[in-house]
Amino acid sequence: MDPLQEWLEGMHPRVTGLVDHELAQGALPDYSAASLARLEAEVLARSARNTRSAPTAEFLERVAAFLGEALLTLAGGHWEWDDQGDGPVVAPDAALGLAPLSPARIVGRAQESGDGGEFGRAYRSLEAAIAERRAAVPGWEPVKELTPGLDRDLTLYGEDFLAHWLPERAAQHHAWLATYTRRPERWDFSPDSLGELEETLRELVACSEELASHPEFTDGAVWYLGEVIRPAMRARWNYYPGDPAENMFLGRPFLDQFLPDGRTAVPFLILQIALNDRAPGMLRRIHDRLA
Repeated sequence: MDPLQEWLEGMHPRVTGLVDHELAQGALPDYSAASLARLEAEVLARSARNTRSAPTAEFLERVAAFLGEALLTLAGGHWEWDDQGDGPVVAPDAALGLAPLSPARIVGRAQESGDGGEFGRAYRSLEAAIAERRAAVPGWEPVKELTPGLDRDLTLYGEDFLAHWLPERAAQHHAWLATYTRRPERWDFSPDSLGELEETLRELVACSEELASHPEFTDGAVWYLGEVIRPAMRARWNYYPGDPAENMFLGRPFLDQFLPDGRTAVPFLILQIALNDRAPGMLRRIHDRLA
């Protein structure tokens, strides 16, 4: 069997073996930087001298598999096979222009340095490249190829709609800020900026039932809220055409978290929640629950 195909076919047992059997329940809830920090700490703990649970080759292979999936979930791309000795490597989305990374080598460097920051450095270097690409190409998102047994079908049923809606909203964002907000400099896509969105929302829209009657404002608010929540959820935009009266997922762009547990969030409905419950900080609390 082709070595890459063999590696891919074994991904599910490797990752689930690590998450379900090697570590305490809930230790790795997702592919976030926080999970990678916990995983690296476990590798170093097992690598310490005189420990009874020294890392086995199987454990380290499982760690490399999880680390690779985390990097691909962040930066898109796919697994490749390096015949020169690195074996399975991750190739980030081609638009980033980055060389493949060897998760096994990153794990090895983590053991050698022992400072607990090697996984985080790899993760942050990809985050920086992604931020640079997004700044150059508004609306761009990395695309990850399916890993058999781990990923759900990544079909975007509203791809034609999103191909126009996302770049349009990004292009019109500054004009939208100038039209509807009093402190546009505070709208930096951070969780803290959701207070500005919440205040503006409640000033311009009287109640949740009226939100749909302000389409130009609402479209920008939906996009902005989604763009703040999306990285926290590690989600992608999705869209199903249809009548929202028939189903809350029809006719409204929503966020779909393909990993780890397939949660969804509909920014339009979240805005309605903030209009119905006017407690300060509602949008931030919802963001934090979804993160």
